[in-house]
Amino acid sequence: MEFHYGLWAGVSALYSESGRQLGEENTRPFVLNHHIPGQTITCKYAGSREGREINMSALRIAMQNFDAALEITGAVRSYHLALLPPSHVLGIWDLYIIARASIALVAYQQRAKHQHNVPRTVSDALTSQYQFISGVFMIGRHMLENGDPAIVQNNPVSAETLYNYADENDIFISFNGMACAGSTKKIHEFLEFCNKGYGDENPSEFDLSTIVHEPDNWYQYALATIDLDCFIEYKRVKTRCAQPHIDDIAMTALAKGYVDLGEYVSGLMEHSIPAQDVPFREGALIRQNVVLDLMGRKPIKKIQEKQLLARLA
Repeated sequence: MEFHYGLWAGVSALYSESGRQLGEENTRPFVLNHHIPGQTITCKYAGSREGREINMSALRIAMQNFDAALEITGAVRSYHLALLPPSHVLGIWDLYIIARASIALVAYQQRAKHQHNVPRTVSDALTSQYQFISGVFMIGRHMLENGDPAIVQNNPVSAETLYNYADENDIFISFNGMACAGSTKKIHEFLEFCNKGYGDENPSEFDLSTIVHEPDNWYQYALATIDLDCFIEYKRVKTRCAQPHIDDIAMTALAKGYVDLGEYVSGLMEHSIPAQDVPFREGALIRQNVVLDLMGRKPIKKIQEKQLLARLA
């Protein structure tokens, strides 16, 4: 799953205990999007969302679980910060890792072999947290894909900057034209909460082992999936650089973003992985097997050539 779809798309099609898909209209792969109907109204919030339809059915469930989602987010953030020195300044890489690690809670809970009594559906609290934190993931992903200086340089980024970036780049808008239903105030509140660093937070009392039975493995799994994605995207950029009429300066910025984030993540990993300049087939296989090992699953012997080519396309 991690090599073919990436972490987010791989779990977005799962169902919550309320009978809705985690990704709602953004569920991917598209063939698994069941387009669960819901009550919609016209959005009145200023900006890119104004005048578009928003899903009130999903919003009601999310708002009922907003505080619970903050508790889970705080626990993920605390876990990440505990591995960094007290003087560390929270940058956009850290926010991206926190977002990806949060999404990995769902993937690891549902797919790791050593999990016990795995629920058939995802709790509404974890679903809501997944949906809120996915916005941070989507912002980080868009920045990486476009070589934005903030993420290339790992700058600290305020909640207001994150919100404005999402609004200006249509990250609040789904493929079908519907908009994120959260109020501007609540989105700001959540982004500000994510952004708290050392000295600005009380340690979370939420026990992540109530979601995943082996939190250390879950976190390493999350890091391994980020490293895998950075490796794949770096190779895609290098493939594009070989094509004519490509802006070398822009491609260099893109490549640097993936290389530097990958190195930052690998520095937090317990597994040893090869550098990003190894051949694609070799590097992808080693990284996917690290992911499988962390989930207690058997390694694979190879990745099919057509699958490698499809990821580079």
